[in-house]
Amino acid sequence: LNDRLCALPGLYEQGARQDMQRVYYAWNMLFLDEAQAGMSRAACVKALKAEGVRASAYQYRLQHQSAVYAQPQWWHHPPQIPQLPGSEQANQTAIGLPLFTSEVPELIEQYAVAFEKVWAHRRQLT
Repeated sequence: LNDRLCALPGLYEQGARQDMQRVYYAWNMLFLDEAQAGMSRAACVKALKAEGVRASAYQYRLQHQSAVYAQPQWWHHPPQIPQLPGSEQANQTAIGLPLFTSEVPELIEQYAVAFEKVWAHRRQLT
């Protein structure tokens, strides 16, 4: 599915380093470059949902922004937490899709056709 979807302008999948031996996924996470795609993430997700795609403007809790790291009573030496613009960018651009763990060619085709339809009409989306 991702090979077909990532051929669309502005849509990218997450990657893993070559030396990684194991990764865990809960979602099929794609990332939208709004400038390249020519539509906002909100408009994209809305249109995909209208086509029957279980898509979301996915955001995950940024661990480094958890309150525990800012509460001095827990730390003898408070952590110096840097800005993590990559994590923030991922939260602003992620589109979450289901992770299909079995062969479902009909559903994969339906999703691909829905994405291609949205991209074909993306200039009209608001």
